[in-house]
Amino acid sequence: MDYITLGCLPDEVMIEILLRLSPECLMRFKAVSKSWYDLIEDPEFAVKHLMFSVQQQNLPNAPPTVLLKSLVSRDSETKQNILSFLTLSNNDVDDSGSTVDIDVPLFENSVAMDFKGHSHGIVCLSENRTEIFLCNPATREFYQLPPSIILLKERPLEPDGFDSSTNAVGFGYDSVSMDFKVVRVVDYWEGPFCYPSKAEVYSLSTGHWREVKSHQSVSVYWAPSFETFYEGIYYWWAEHSYRMENSEVIQTFDMSQEVFQLIPVPDTFRRFDDDYRSLGVWKGSIVILHYPVDGEEKMFDMWAMENNQKGEVSWSMLMRIGPISGVEIPLLFVHNCDELLMEAKDGRVVSYNMNTQHLKQLPIKGHPERFEATNFVKTLLSIKSGSKFDIQVASQTI
Repeated sequence: MDYITLGCLPDEVMIEILLRLSPECLMRFKAVSKSWYDLIEDPEFAVKHLMFSVQQQNLPNAPPTVLLKSLVSRDSETKQNILSFLTLSNNDVDDSGSTVDIDVPLFENSVAMDFKGHSHGIVCLSENRTEIFLCNPATREFYQLPPSIILLKERPLEPDGFDSSTNAVGFGYDSVSMDFKVVRVVDYWEGPFCYPSKAEVYSLSTGHWREVKSHQSVSVYWAPSFETFYEGIYYWWAEHSYRMENSEVIQTFDMSQEVFQLIPVPDTFRRFDDDYRSLGVWKGSIVILHYPVDGEEKMFDMWAMENNQKGEVSWSMLMRIGPISGVEIPLLFVHNCDELLMEAKDGRVVSYNMNTQHLKQLPIKGHPERFEATNFVKTLLSIKSGSKFDIQVASQTI
């Protein structure tokens, strides 16, 4: 990349310096000169910047960054979703961290925006299960995906009319085709009668949707902590109907092979019991947290997913976390440390250290049951249609 001249510094030295700057700084530096603009816009430089940032976040005691979505009241009548960067400390248990709110125009008039996956600094958001957006919070770039090719167009509601709705949305990176993808599953019904569902995949490299084969008789639970993306696969907590019987399962979608699969849950789980389940990633494993809905004090049972040489899935009980007072639901296992972010009963976010059992308040408050969080790395990657990136990093948890 022969872009930069600044005094007597070689290009390689200047590039190494720029790799250490934040995307926010680099976006401002595009105005310095045409050569700087071309460099910062170059996909090859964006990937190098991402890989350097991931390496830094994987260092011991590196302060982790979390992308947090909260719903706040602007006044007595107005509510608004807010995106924030939350930077945590790995050293001082009394340090509550720092937050920076992100000005993203996409959020100005929306209260129904949900995370539907994150990968390499790009986050997918869904509004009312219909409109889907990709967003780079670090560069403030966002892009609305084109209309679905399988979702029926909105029309006047008819009680017994043929209709459709989005059942599931997921987003992630396909390392084989070097492409970011969004998958959507759509259900169809007419009055009391249900019809086979359909699925479609959007590829950022092409800018188009195309239909793929879907699983039948699977209904995804819509809750922020019920889904996650890890190492090329998207996971949803779901219900499977088979021969007039319903059972809890985990539905997955492989971003490279573009196939759905069903994974059984631990045998001890009872369908429709009074407990919640949350999916997450902890120390390189997909885990389930199983915990009561109510109670001033809560215990969280952690189960880890294991695969044998035949590809068969089993679950093992790892540990019991708690009791913890005054918390509602877990939000996120923070990358590269032993902190578990949780939503408290008073609408605040707290961090629980699984080693010291220390609970600390974080500078975030919003409406209860409307928080979402994901591990995050700031990136320059563009979400323009037609983009393609050869990303080779050791972990896809951030």
